Amino acid sequence: MNSSEYMRLEKMFSPRSIAVIGASKTPTKIGHATLLNVLVSGYPGKVYAVNPKEKEIMGIPCYPSILQVPDRVDLGIITTPAKTVPNIVRQCAEKGLAGVIIISAGFGEIGGEGKKLEDELCQIVKETGIRIIGPNTMGYKNPIDDLDASFIFGMPDAGDIALASQSGALCIGMIHHANQEKIGLSKVISVGNKIDVSDAEIISFLNKDPYTKVIAMYIEGIKNGKNFIEAVKQCDKPIVAIKSGRTKAGAAAAATHTGSLSGSDKIYDSVFHQLKIHRVKDTPELFDVATVLSRQPPLKGKRIGIVTNGGGAGILLSDALEMEGLEVAEITDRTKERLAKVLPPISTPRNPVDVIGDAGFYLYESASKILLEDENVDGIIVVCVHAGYARPKEYVGALEKLVREHTGCGKPILGCWIGGEEMATVIADLKEEKIPVYPSTTRAARAMAALYQEHQRLEKRKKQRN
Repeated sequence: MNSSEYMRLEKMFSPRSIAVIGASKTPTKIGHATLLNVLVSGYPGKVYAVNPKEKEIMGIPCYPSILQVPDRVDLGIITTPAKTVPNIVRQCAEKGLAGVIIISAGFGEIGGEGKKLEDELCQIVKETGIRIIGPNTMGYKNPIDDLDASFIFGMPDAGDIALASQSGALCIGMIHHANQEKIGLSKVISVGNKIDVSDAEIISFLNKDPYTKVIAMYIEGIKNGKNFIEAVKQCDKPIVAIKSGRTKAGAAAAATHTGSLSGSDKIYDSVFHQLKIHRVKDTPELFDVATVLSRQPPLKGKRIGIVTNGGGAGILLSDALEMEGLEVAEITDRTKERLAKVLPPISTPRNPVDVIGDAGFYLYESASKILLEDENVDGIIVVCVHAGYARPKEYVGALEKLVREHTGCGKPILGCWIGGEEMATVIADLKEEKIPVYPSTTRAARAMAALYQEHQRLEKRKKQRN
C-alpha cells in the first residue's frame, strides 16, 4: 500500500467530517441509529445529516443531498434502500469524499438484481476512485478517536488489538466479549460484502496503524488470494484469524450471508500455515491468542516451566503442552537446589513445581522466580487452583510482582486460574494489569503455543529480509 492509498483509508477511518446519508428522525430506522451512534460516541469532528424530507435531525442541520452540504466531507455513511445507493455514491464521488460506508443490504448476498447493483458500484469505483466499505456492513467503531460509525450500539474499550470481521452481528458479540474480558480494541471494522476495500487492504492499513499491535479477523471468503498473500507477507504484525465455512454446511451459509465463496478449506489451511497466520476455531480462542500476542514476548523455545498449587492441574497442563508441540522443561540441578530451599518437605523439587495447596505469597512468588530464571526454561505458566484453603488473592499479588519485575526478560509469563465464579474477582485484577490468564489448562497451553508460532513467524521474516 503506497502513501496515497494509506491516506485515503486514513481519511475514512479517522475522518474530520462525516455525513450520514439517510439520517432519520424515526427511532426504528437504521439512519436514526447511525446518526445517534456518531453523536453519542463523542466524535469531535463535524457531522452532517442528509435527508430531503427533513430540515434538522437531533439538532443537526439536514441537507437534501450530499452535494448541498456546504463544507468538505471526508466520509459518507449510507443507510438508504439498495436501489438508491449507486446514484448516491456517484454524488459522493462528485463531492470529493474519500470514501463511503454502505450499511444498506440487498446486494450480492441476495443475487439477481442485488448482484447487478453491486456490479454497478464496482464500476463507479473504477470510474471515480472513491472507496467503499461494504455494502451489507455494520460499519466500524474507532474507540481511539471516539467514533462509532455504525448502526449497532456498543463501543469497545480502547486498546491495541484491531478486529476486522465479515459478520457485523459477530462484531458486536466480540466487542461485548472483549469488554467483559478487559481486552481493549483499536478498531472494529465490519467489511460486509467487500466489493472494494478488501482484506488485503485492511491488513496493509492496520499494519501501519500506530495504535494496533495485533490484527484479529473473522473471514468467510477471500476474493483476491494473490493480494491477500502479498499483504500478509509484508505485514510486520501478527494476524489471528477465524476462517469459517470449513464444512459443506458452513460454506453454504457463508454464500447466503455475504455472498462469499468459501473455497477449499484445505487450501486455506495450507496457505495460513505457510504465512504463519494464527488460525483459530472460535471467538474465545481468537481473543486468547490475540491477547497473549499483544501482551507477552514471543516464545523462543519449546521448554515450559509450570508452577502450581495443585498436582492434578500440573499433570493436565503437562499433557496439554505436549499436545500443542511444546515440552515440560528439564530444569537444572542448580534450580532444583534453589527450589529445595523454599519448598515444603513433602514437595519434590521438579518441574512441574508443586507448591502444595496451602502455599502463601512468598512461596508462590519465589518458586516462580526461581523457575523463570532457569536457563532451560523458555517461558512459564503459573497455575492457581481454588482448592478451598488456597489464598488466590495472595497468588495474584505474587504473579503481578513476578511480571512487574521480569518484564523485559524475554520469557513469556502466563496465568492459569481454575475455580469458576469464586475466582472471578481475583482474575479481574490480573486482567486489569494486562496479564494473560486462562480458565483451563488447554487454553493456557494453546496461548503459549501461539507465542512459539509467533517466534517462528518472526524468524522467517528475518531470513526473508536477509
